[in-house]
Amino acid sequence: MELPVLNRRLFTAIAIILTFLASSGASASAQEQSIVVASTTSTRDSGLFDHILPLFTTRTGIEVRVVAQGTGQALDAGRRGDADVVFVHASAQEEKFVQQGFGVRRFDVMYNDFVLIGPRSDPAGIKGSPDIAVALISIQSKKAAFVSRGDKSGTHFA
Repeated sequence: MELPVLNRRLFTAIAIILTFLASSGASASAQEQSIVVASTTSTRDSGLFDHILPLFTTRTGIEVRVVAQGTGQALDAGRRGDADVVFVHASAQEEKFVQQGFGVRRFDVMYNDFVLIGPRSDPAGIKGSPDIAVALISIQSKKAAFVSRGDKSGTHFA
């Protein structure tokens, strides 16, 4: 199957990351030819893995099992040694994970944007704010109601 240029680049980047991590001290041995990826649900739900992992396995012979969960849970799986590769979206936590010796290296693979939706009355005064961090700080400082999944996900930590 021929991939468009952007998809080839993304596939190549992810293949390099997975291969590098699988061969650089991750828990999967060379004989096993399989790795476990702890990933966020949003990455799994995007369809990315369904698209690239069959190609990755065909080209490398390495089977990949994806365990989808919140960012905090995925990082915990990595800390316990239950995952060989971690795909999450909380850069400060990722950097700490690597600094503490649980990861080998951090790569930017993709990004997403927050969309903040609230009541028309705008109790935090954030309508039109271009900076999500400033908007969230305003919500907190004005004690405006805010709902989070509370599941240690990247969204929750933001």
